[in-house]
Amino acid sequence: MEILNQKERTKALGFFVLFFALAVFVIILALVVNIYFPFKENDLLKQENARIQREMKFQDSFSFQLEKVKVAVDSIGTPQGGYKNDFFNEKLALSILADMYKQIPKDSLKNKNMYNNTILVYKELIDAKKQIKQLTINQKTLDSLSTINQTLKEEYDKMKVDLEVCKQLYQQQ
Repeated sequence: MEILNQKERTKALGFFVLFFALAVFVIILALVVNIYFPFKENDLLKQENARIQREMKFQDSFSFQLEKVKVAVDSIGTPQGGYKNDFFNEKLALSILADMYKQIPKDSLKNKNMYNNTILVYKELIDAKKQIKQLTINQKTLDSLSTINQTLKEEYDKMKVDLEVCKQLYQQQ
């Protein structure tokens, strides 16, 4: 006894095996993707977390050193120290700023310009305080010279009057 629809059955069996294998492949692929990608994502998130922690650690260090610079800059030009420690405080602030600039990572920070600009602003502040101090000294010198000039002018006027009196006395003789 021979099967009448053997071709159709063989064809149907071939399609069944093909689609079954395709379904099994898709299920296995989905399982592999669901297992592999979370681990890969975790690795990427760990790397990102480590980078953020490094940046936060650098920010903490940077802000701590910036506080030291702020204290040194604030003490420049104060009359409590009698302007004696200005040179020391200026050099201290500039050396801390130089160290901070050297410590800025060249490749791992997103806001390098922010750190560079902060350092430049503090340096400009130090220069401005130095210039204010110099201008204050110049103003005091100018005031004292102006006072001396006024005194000499008064003496000159006195001498001029005395000279005129002497001339008149001499001419009368």
